[in-house]
Amino acid sequence: APLRESVEKATKTKNEAEASLAIVMAKVAEIEKQCAELDDKLNGAVAEKERVEAQAAACLEKLELAERLVNGLADEYKRWTETVKELKDLQQKLIGNCLLASAFVGYISPFSMSFRVRLWKEAWTEDINTRGIPVTKGIDPLKVLANEASIAGWQNEGLPSDRISVENASVVTSCSRWPLMIDPQLQGVKWIKQRFGEDLSVLQFTMNNWLQKVLFCIQMGGQLLIEAVGQEIDAILEPVLSRAVIKRGRTAMIIKIGGEEIDYDPKFNLMLQSKLPNPHYRPEIAAQCTIINFIVTPEGLEDQILAMVVNVEKPELEQQKQELVRKQNDFKVTLAGLESDLLAQLSTADPATILDNIPLIEGLEKTKATSKEIAIQVEQAQKTEVEINTSRELYRPVAAEGSMLFFLIIQLCFIQHMYQYSLDSFVNFLYKAIDRTEPTDDLDERVKRLMTVIRMTIFRWVNRGLFEAHKIIFCAMLTFKLFQKGALQEDYIPAHFQYLLKAPAVVGAENPLQEWLPAKNWGLVLKLNDLEGFDNFAANMEKDAPTRFKEWFNEVAPEEVKLPLDWKRLDNTPFQKLLVLRALRPDRTCSAMADWIRVSLPNGRDYMDCDGSSSFSAVLSNSFDDATSTIPIFFILSPGADPVKEVEAMGKKSIGLSLGTNYWNVAMGQGQDVVAMAKLDIGHREGHWVMLQNIHLMPGWCVDLEKKLDVFAIENSHPNFRLFLSADPSNGIPIGILERSIKLTNEPPQGMLANLRRSFALFPKEDFEDKDAKVKSILFALCHFHSLMLERKKFGPMGYNMMYPINAGDLRDSATVLYNYLEGSSSVKIPWDDLRYIFGEIMYGGHIVDDWDRRMCQKYLQYFMKDELLDEIDMIPYAEGKLSWASPQPSGHERYLEHIETMPPESPLFFGMHPNAEINFRTAQCEKVFGLLVSLTGGGGGGDGEGDGDSMSPMALAQMICDEILEEINEKRFPTDDVGRSMSDEEKGPYQFVFLQECVYMNGLLYEMVKGLQELQLGFKGELTMSEVMEDMAKCLYSEKLPMWW
Repeated sequence: APLRESVEKATKTKNEAEASLAIVMAKVAEIEKQCAELDDKLNGAVAEKERVEAQAAACLEKLELAERLVNGLADEYKRWTETVKELKDLQQKLIGNCLLASAFVGYISPFSMSFRVRLWKEAWTEDINTRGIPVTKGIDPLKVLANEASIAGWQNEGLPSDRISVENASVVTSCSRWPLMIDPQLQGVKWIKQRFGEDLSVLQFTMNNWLQKVLFCIQMGGQLLIEAVGQEIDAILEPVLSRAVIKRGRTAMIIKIGGEEIDYDPKFNLMLQSKLPNPHYRPEIAAQCTIINFIVTPEGLEDQILAMVVNVEKPELEQQKQELVRKQNDFKVTLAGLESDLLAQLSTADPATILDNIPLIEGLEKTKATSKEIAIQVEQAQKTEVEINTSRELYRPVAAEGSMLFFLIIQLCFIQHMYQYSLDSFVNFLYKAIDRTEPTDDLDERVKRLMTVIRMTIFRWVNRGLFEAHKIIFCAMLTFKLFQKGALQEDYIPAHFQYLLKAPAVVGAENPLQEWLPAKNWGLVLKLNDLEGFDNFAANMEKDAPTRFKEWFNEVAPEEVKLPLDWKRLDNTPFQKLLVLRALRPDRTCSAMADWIRVSLPNGRDYMDCDGSSSFSAVLSNSFDDATSTIPIFFILSPGADPVKEVEAMGKKSIGLSLGTNYWNVAMGQGQDVVAMAKLDIGHREGHWVMLQNIHLMPGWCVDLEKKLDVFAIENSHPNFRLFLSADPSNGIPIGILERSIKLTNEPPQGMLANLRRSFALFPKEDFEDKDAKVKSILFALCHFHSLMLERKKFGPMGYNMMYPINAGDLRDSATVLYNYLEGSSSVKIPWDDLRYIFGEIMYGGHIVDDWDRRMCQKYLQYFMKDELLDEIDMIPYAEGKLSWASPQPSGHERYLEHIETMPPESPLFFGMHPNAEINFRTAQCEKVFGLLVSLTGGGGGGDGEGDGDSMSPMALAQMICDEILEEINEKRFPTDDVGRSMSDEEKGPYQFVFLQECVYMNGLLYEMVKGLQELQLGFKGELTMSEVMEDMAKCLYSEKLPMWW
């Protein structure tokens, strides 16, 4: 019972406690519920706080991005506003701008710079404005075709920076027809090769399997450059040139070439290049291709030469300049790229989410930063450029001299096809001249020395490859060019210069001095009288002192005698005295001009007598120093010339030359082409010398030879390999061979003095000093005799009844016979009869087949080869005291050279002839020389005559003369039929028949004249294509010469 009671008590207590616990637990649950509700409120408040804070941060970030975007676009706003304005204006005027640019691409590229400007700036723009077509004022078509970034990129690829080169590049990149580049200096080709790099396929028509390479490029859509095309392009490429592409199906395109259909890839791009300086292409080719004139301009070449000279003289300066130009070009390209990217991103951006476009905003900031950085660098670069250009400009006269010389020598090919010179060869000798110039710290003196040495180096290089008749022309061209530039002491007056060149005459004027002055000369005097400074010349001749002028006119060498009256003052202005000689004594004009060049041109004697005292062996040895494994020596042959002996003698002395071992000599002819190619390959590999003679006999094979030399240049020949070529003048010799070669001629020089110098130089000083006194005297007389025999040729039929190939070999062989006879001989008596016979009948007589010519030769030898020669003898035979020149006493080599320089002025008396014997040939020489000078320096031909002041362009002058002549003769005809019918049979006699025949001939001439002039008129108006015959007629009219057909 107590236990039960305790249980009940405990149970009761437990129940109470559980009741109390339930109450407490209920309270706890209620409190926990309240806490959970508070926690939920807290979490909601915190989340709301975080959301609001995130929203605030996003707003701030967008605000910052918006600010960055606005700041970034702020700098662009002004420019873009202007751009929008310009684009709106351009929208209205786009048609006129595109019209001008399209015409520029389509038509302007064949022309020269001055003609291009006249065409688009004056003719086309004015015509567009006249027709009311909207066009931007002052528009430059180049700005339409290319922007600064494109131009900078082209220049980084090697394009010359002059305006015409940039225009050409814009045409090449814009034209829809295939570009055909007239590029003799290879400026355009170098840019194209650098522009396309390894993606470009290059070939020539002379290569093997060239057609397969063309087909491969067409099928694969490659870039193709065909180099060195001629005036005719292979007919098999006609479908390619005309783009005769056939579309099959939806996408397939084919083209038919040589009867075979091949796939055509639209990506295919063809470019053609010609080395010809003035090619005449068929109209079809001109229509299929865009002809682009890449011929280097004087200004462009001057800038290039300036860079070359400064690069040698001040390499750090030129390197800085080039780096500066490259940086500035890169700046332009970079800015253009950034702007293009920016505009692309802006155009694709969503306006609603533009602030979320972080790359756009960062790109904008980068553009802005880069732009500011570039602006600072450009400003610094401009300052640096001014400093660099100031330093570079000090060498500008040297560059101008080089440019002038190059454009002088490339005109020589119009005289003779063999006179071809490339820009690379010119630059090669330019560098040699700079290296040879004596150094000095005085910059002005250095520039003067550079100009002098460059002029002489280039002149000697070219002069050695000219025939004697053309050397005075080249020298005169150089002197006249310097005269025009004001580099000589006398003042240049264009009217005086034109008179000297053309010698215009008044036709049909009465001659009051006909007793002693020909009518033609009086016509020349009347025209001279119209020139400034010669106002009273004709009156003085006619009325004041006709006798004294007659005496001057009859002088043997009037250029050395003062003119009568006040005209003696012309001795102080020798160029003006040349005009008087041109009018009165044209036969003495060339001699007087040579004397004027010697005096007026700085160091003129060195130019006129260039290499005159050197033997051909010495000239060859000197030129050999400039030859390399890729630069052959080319001998331009003349009658009697044989350079093989000199080449072999030089080789034996320098490298121990041995035929069949390290030297191969091939005389070209039928079947020798295979032999020549084999020897060339051996020489190329082993470093031998190869001599190919008379290559003009195989003009077709010469193309293969050019190709072989191109391959050798790529493969790098053995450094000791040397190639010698010889040929008669021939148009069949490829220009590429001539341009790369050092050209030499071996003609006897003109004039007794020059011939005697050259003849005496044939014998080395060391050998001459060792000779006996008798041998020296006879040898000198033999040299003089040799000069007489050579110089007689110029008199034509009065010199010889036939022309003979007398050459230096005859003199050398005669001297050898002389040595054999007299060296070591103990006999006191000289075998004159034997010497005269050997010289006159064998050595020189071996050439002579006419009895009278042989007799003349013997007469000379009888005069010279006698005992009196050993004492003292007059070296001018049969002059009867009118002219005298004593033989020198036996002495040293130098004494003989000094005595040669004392020779009297040349005269026919040297040959035992009358003084008048030279008038005919010297007059003909004068007409020929000045005729060539007119064609070379007088301008004739070409439509870009640059007139200044009142002067007219060549074509404008030709057109005016054409109109005048046509107006005068258009209606003139002789009524031969009416006259013939009006005469009775009794009235018709021999005189009447001859008269009627002459009238018929005259009518035929008038018909040809009118027909030719009318065609030329149509050509001037552009209604007829100018043919070569029409161009020649225009040149003749401008030069005041009779056209060939007349």
